[in-house]
Amino acid sequence: MSRWINRFFAFMTLLPVLVWLGCVLGVLILGSLYGCRIDEAGAYPCDALGRDVGETAAMLGVLAAWGPLIFGPFVLASGAAWGLFALIRHLRLRARRG
Repeated sequence: MSRWINRFFAFMTLLPVLVWLGCVLGVLILGSLYGCRIDEAGAYPCDALGRDVGETAAMLGVLAAWGPLIFGPFVLASGAAWGLFALIRHLRLRARRG
């Protein structure tokens, strides 16, 4: 049970960070390799691999720029809950040992 809970908290803590890093990487790739204009003002035409990904690039730009403000509280709350769970588990095991 404890291993499952640790994996759950690790997933909930690290997944938003990985999503944010993926958005940053997507913006960097679209901006540097394909020369797309990406900003928060709106979507601009962006041809990547024969498709217009302007709307996707705009959304990636918003998530890359505002990601820490969007995902930060969730990551901090998950990390704090994980730490609290680990502390309670440690104290219970210590009390059992005597």
